[in-house]
Amino acid sequence: MKGLQEVFAARDSLQEPAVLATLVRVKGSSYRKPGARTLFRAGGGQTGVLSAGCLETDVQARVDAVLEGGAPQVVGFDLGSDLDLIWGTGMGCQGQVQVLLEAAAPGPAEPWMTQCAEILATRRHGALATVFAVRGAAEVRLGERYLLDPAGPGLPPPPGPIAEALAKALAGGPARALTAASGEGEADLLVEPILPPYALWIFGAGEHARPLAALAKALGWFVGIIDHRPALAKADRFPEADRIILAHPPESLQGLPLDARSAVLVVSHVYDKDLAAVAALCREPLGYLGLQGNRARSARILKEAQAPEGRVFFPAGLDIGAEAPEAIALSMLAEVQAVLSGHAGGSLRDHPGAIHRSQLLRRDGASPQSPGCPPTTPRNPGSDPQGETP
Repeated sequence: MKGLQEVFAARDSLQEPAVLATLVRVKGSSYRKPGARTLFRAGGGQTGVLSAGCLETDVQARVDAVLEGGAPQVVGFDLGSDLDLIWGTGMGCQGQVQVLLEAAAPGPAEPWMTQCAEILATRRHGALATVFAVRGAAEVRLGERYLLDPAGPGLPPPPGPIAEALAKALAGGPARALTAASGEGEADLLVEPILPPYALWIFGAGEHARPLAALAKALGWFVGIIDHRPALAKADRFPEADRIILAHPPESLQGLPLDARSAVLVVSHVYDKDLAAVAALCREPLGYLGLQGNRARSARILKEAQAPEGRVFFPAGLDIGAEAPEAIALSMLAEVQAVLSGHAGGSLRDHPGAIHRSQLLRRDGASPQSPGCPPTTPRNPGSDPQGETP
């Protein structure tokens, strides 16, 4: 949800006319999936990423026309045409996409955008429907939005078929385009879940935790730091942190807003503190719990903490041959990303099918095959990827 948060923030502080571009439908291969958004400013510049550079120049060239016309419009792009490779922009991405373009003027953001931003900020769950095509005597209009936010303020109820689509999106699944009946016609909708960003709590504020915090924030995650040492748990050492807790476990872990889109990495390397943290966290509704350190130490901690088998990832991280702190952080966060998104990791080369093959996720963020944190066992017998090289 990083792109969504950035676009919402840019729209809220807009100082000049702009065009909001939303990727609403994809057929074949595309760098981004439906729901990707970019704000293109009339004077040039953008916030957000719509493609791998395939579409941005063309969309920017249309900004003035969209602003002059005022009305939303949908533009289609064929990224796989051989003629395009010869005469066009040379995209060659083998996909077809549709992009909804809408004018945005300086001033308060649209109500749907403001409420979506609040859903993200308060870690609620919602669902958004965007109308991008109408046919016949439909009761909806191009560019209209309908938002389902069960825990938020009351909203006008959407028409029946759209309400059903929103309820399904709220239950889980990727953003997708669909067609729904509307009045005496029908409408094409982009229906997408609005989910809170991943949250990473780093238990331990040593030097090796700093690249973890920086990389997690670059990914758009909420970042929390927990440590009992005043000299380490400081804002000037972790400027990216959204929250810093200075306390001993288990008190430091009480009341944390943990859910299935949350991960904790236990990396303090103080044995009794790591033990207390694992014992307190191993039965919490986390999406991921990882422990850094060598196998013998980690196994002893898990045994003393009476952690359920397979609940803790240890040694934390993917086997990428990392040695430097930055590479170790990359290794661990790559595993967190894979687990929270319901994927197994590994090389894309070895996964046949679409690159963006999405595994359906329930509303709680867990995969249908394995609720919560999937059972795992230590990988790569004979090696010790944490504590030395992940």
